[in-house]
Amino acid sequence: MARSGRRTIKIEAPIMITSDKIAVWMDQGEWAMDFFDWLSKAKLNNKLSGLQHLNSKIKLTFVTAEDCTMFGLKYAGKRKK
Repeated sequence: MARSGRRTIKIEAPIMITSDKIAVWMDQGEWAMDFFDWLSKAKLNNKLSGLQHLNSKIKLTFVTAEDCTMFGLKYAGKRKK
């Protein structure tokens, strides 16, 4: 979960970075489609200001620290279901 005061959070994702720095979704992008659909339904998509692909993770940057904390709380609740 995101700590208060931070604008970025890293979450696990089925993604891999190749040796030539290309991001490849290991599930043909299904996780990404579901995630961004959920982000839109949770009304957090317009609060996202950046995204960075990492090995097995994505790093999300939000407009404000409050938006990042709200995402962390909602995403933790989504993962428990």
